[in-house]
Amino acid sequence: MKIWQKVFLIEVIFAIVVVLTLKSWYTQKHAQVLSLTTLGPTSTPIQTFTPTPTPTEIATPKPKKPATPTLVPQPQLSQEQIQGFMARFALQYGVDVNVLRHVAVCESGFNTNASNGPYAGLYQFSRIAWKSNRALMGEDIDFNLRFNAEEATQTAAFVISKGKTYLWPNCYPN
Repeated sequence: MKIWQKVFLIEVIFAIVVVLTLKSWYTQKHAQVLSLTTLGPTSTPIQTFTPTPTPTEIATPKPKKPATPTLVPQPQLSQEQIQGFMARFALQYGVDVNVLRHVAVCESGFNTNASNGPYAGLYQFSRIAWKSNRALMGEDIDFNLRFNAEEATQTAAFVISKGKTYLWPNCYPN
């Protein structure tokens, strides 16, 4: 073996010793896994410093409770005032005032604060029926307005005028 080959071999061995020492130091300091990489066309793998990233904790946002809607107190009205709304909206929407009265008595007992499961108000609208029909009317879709006699009566008159009497399968007169 020639001298330059011996020097080269010593340098390679020295480099391997340095790499192994650094690897040991780095592994202890960072506690990370190093990968094994082959350099060039050699059949013997040489370890290199290619650290595998350590997973970091990502803060998971805690789900927030949806805001509970605040019920806005609706005005307490007399039966005469409610009947006045019925007469006004029956005329405006071209429906029979007696039908509005009948449905209100049948659905809620003429109680503007009546609530039965998902149904509420004088005409016992569900949230979905309320929002969709109020949107068609171009009116406020706040489902708490189901408890407002004037708003509920206007919506009922609109719904009846559009032929959507299926909303009251047990109370719409035949």
